[in-house]
Amino acid sequence: MLSEAQGTPLTLSALAARAQVSRRTLYVHWGTIQHVIRDSVSQSDDRPLLDSSGLSPRQVLRVLLIHIRELMQEPTNSVAYATMISQAAQDSAAADVLHSSGDELYERFVTMVGPITFEQYAQLVGPLAYAVFIGREPVSDQLIDDLVERGAQMLNLTEEANAPL
Repeated sequence: MLSEAQGTPLTLSALAARAQVSRRTLYVHWGTIQHVIRDSVSQSDDRPLLDSSGLSPRQVLRVLLIHIRELMQEPTNSVAYATMISQAAQDSAAADVLHSSGDELYERFVTMVGPITFEQYAQLVGPLAYAVFIGREPVSDQLIDDLVERGAQMLNLTEEANAPL
């Protein structure tokens, strides 16, 4: 339903009608439409973490940034994130769900790349979000390469495979 260009907001009532279940059923399982949206994004990203053996830290960083680009540019996810962002501006529950969704990506990133502050993470991922949600442009490989270079310098990443991150 998120990927359909309806022009109407997704609600528990509309989702219940489409799924042919009661609104109460959805409420019991998710509580809010924001939780449904978060879970739809999480389920679309259930791929296992990258096997980084044999990859240099820079290569791992590049693969992760490409993964985040693909996640943000996937049409249903793009609408889901945009919906959560717009609701978060006026609804603290939506802001909490958006924050929790962002934390999942951040934790995955830290697991693969190593210690990174939130500010450093924002410097690397923020341009991707800006390109997708504000610029409404596909994220180029050149932007990914520029971010890898910036991240490698910022985090002192080496070219050696299996080097400490």
